[in-house]
Amino acid sequence: MSVSHTSTDAVPAHALRRGTRGFAAVVLFLTGMIVFAVTAFVLPSIALPGTLLTTLILLGIGFGVAHLVAIYGVLRRRPWAVSLILYLLAIGLGLVAFGSLLLLRAGVDLLAPAGVESTAQARIQVFGIFVWLAGSWIVAARFVMRGMAPPERRPGREVVTDRSRVMVAHPLVIAADATRRRTEFLPQSA
Repeated sequence: MSVSHTSTDAVPAHALRRGTRGFAAVVLFLTGMIVFAVTAFVLPSIALPGTLLTTLILLGIGFGVAHLVAIYGVLRRRPWAVSLILYLLAIGLGLVAFGSLLLLRAGVDLLAPAGVESTAQARIQVFGIFVWLAGSWIVAARFVMRGMAPPERRPGREVVTDRSRVMVAHPLVIAADATRRRTEFLPQSA
C-alpha cells in the first residue's frame, strides 16, 4: 500500500509560526500589564483636574484591554490582529515620544506624584521605562508580522509515494532519502 505525502502533510503550515506568535503574545502581555499598572497606581496620584484624570484612566484601561484583545487575536491567528498590533505600536510610540520630550526637554516627570520634585535619577528611570516599552511594542509588532505571514512556498515540490523516503518535520527539509548511501561524505580508506 502506497501513501501519498506532500510536504505540508506532516505539519500544518500555520503551525510552523506558532512559537513566533506565542513570543509576540508574551511580549504584548508584559506591555499590557505595564499599561494596567501605570493606569491603576500611577495615574491616580498625579495632580490633574478630575475630568482629565478620569479620561486618562479610562483611556489607559481601554489601551490595556486592547493589548488583551490583541493577544487573543495573535494566538488564534485572526487576520485583524496584525492591524490592531500596528495601531498599538503607533499609539504606544506616540505616547513614548511625547512623554520623553516632556521628560527630557521640559523636565516634567509625568509619572511623579503631585508636589514631588523630580530628580535626575527618577527621570532616567522613567526614560528607561519609556525605552523598554517602545522596544517591546516594536518587537511584538515584528514578531506578529512575521508570525502571521504565510510560510514561504517553493515551486517544484512533488508528491512522495516511495516508502524509502522519510518525512522530516523541518521547515526547510522536505524529505530525506533513507536508502541511498552518500559515499562522498564517508572517509576515504587507504
